[in-house]
Amino acid sequence: MNAFKRFAIPSAVLIAGLSVFFVFRLRFHPLLAYLVAINLSTFLLYGIDKLCAVRRWQRVPELLLHILAIAGGSPGALLGQQVYNHKISKLKFILLYWLIVIIQLFLLYAVLYTDLLKTIF
Repeated sequence: MNAFKRFAIPSAVLIAGLSVFFVFRLRFHPLLAYLVAINLSTFLLYGIDKLCAVRRWQRVPELLLHILAIAGGSPGALLGQQVYNHKISKLKFILLYWLIVIIQLFLLYAVLYTDLLKTIF
C-alpha cells in the first residue's frame, strides 16, 4: 500500500467516525460536526507527520495534508503547523497552504455576502 492510501484511509475513517459521534451523540449540527472532525483529524495528521519525520519513518504525503486543508481543515492545519513547529520552513508548502486559505476566505465571503448561491442555483 502506498503512503497516500496508508494515511488517507485512516484519516477518512476518523473524520467519518468523529462526525457521526458529534452528530448522534453530542447533537452537533452536521456541518459543524464535519468541520470539527476534519480539523481535529488534520491537526492529528500534522502531529503524526512530525513524529514520522523525527523517527525517519514513512511520511504523510504533502498532497494529503493539502487535500485535508482544502476539504475544510485549514484551521487545524495552521494549528498543527504552529503547535508541532512543522512544515513552517518549507516555502512551497506554506505558499500553497496560504493560497488555499485565501481561496476559502474568498468563497466564504462570496457565499455569505453576495448572491453567488442564488446565481448558481
